[in-house]
This record gives sequence, C-alpha cells and structure tokens, in this order.
Amino acid sequence: MDSFYYKYGPIETTKRFYHPVSKNILNQWVKDFKQLELEDYKVYLGGGYTINPTTTEDIDIAITGPIYNYTRLYNIIKKGYELAFHKHRFFIDIKHFDNLNFSEYPKKVGFKRYHLMTELAGEEIKKIGDEIVFYSEHKTHIPNSDFIPKELAVNLAVFPMEKQIKRGKQMPMIRLI
Repeated sequence: MDSFYYKYGPIETTKRFYHPVSKNILNQWVKDFKQLELEDYKVYLGGGYTINPTTTEDIDIAITGPIYNYTRLYNIIKKGYELAFHKHRFFIDIKHFDNLNFSEYPKKVGFKRYHLMTELAGEEIKKIGDEIVFYSEHKTHIPNSDFIPKELAVNLAVFPMEKQIKRGKQMPMIRLI
C-alpha cells in the first residue's frame, strides 16, 4: 500500500482516514470537542453525512457565533482537526460562517449569495505515494485585514456552490453543540 500524507495548515498526518465514519466515532469526536472553551459558538453537522453517512469521505462542521477573539477561534478549529486526524482518524472540514442561511438557499444557478467564511490558513496537501493528488492554498483575500492572524483565512464564499447546484439537494444542518 502506498504511503499517505495529508497537511492542512499546521496539522499533518501520515495515518489514513477511516471512512465511512461511524456515528459512534463522530459522537466520540463531539464529546471531545465539547470540552473546549467554545464561548458563544454553536456547532453544526452539515454536508453529505447528514443525508447518507456511508457515501461521504468527510465530516463537514460549521461553527457560527460572534468572533470575539480570532486566536481563540483558530485554536478551537485547530484542535477540532487534531482530534479528528490524530485521535479519531477521520477526515473533517471545519469552518466558521457568519450564519447558516446558505443551507436553506435554493440550489440553482440564479440564486447566489455571499457569506463570510473563516478557516485554517496555509497549504492543504494530500499525497499518496509520491503523487500529490490534491493541493490548495488558503489565505485571506479581504483588503485591510491586518487584524486577522496569518493562521486563519477569512474570505467571502459564494453559496450555493457549483457542486451543491449540481446535486440539487437541500442538506440539513444538525446542531451538535
């Protein structure tokens, strides 16, 4: 079996992810994540897992609530990834959004709206054997953003995304915390 390497911002792993992710493993991650000082944040499960947990390779987590301290938000997101990658060994995608209205938007081309999205900054690399199978770089593209730490990427995202339009399905957001 080829070697595996995944890096997202400051977090790296050579352990392959389990998938599909059982509800038991997700519940264990939620239990661990709840131990963090989450301030006024609310945490939701979204994406394909909410419709069919056996056909998706990742868990999408959306965090909402006021950002009082970007460094604290960074630490919460980073710890969420570390718990998923190192302790529970599943692939997770954690982002903070200004709100979750986009989850209820019609999934059609003519209905696009902007939302503020915050995620880990830096390189995202997936390598199997000697081949890089995925590469992306996340950074802030908003002008005059000197107050945003370099460890976070804060940007406007457009919803619904093309893949959401193509699927055409409404996916619920399920509150976890």
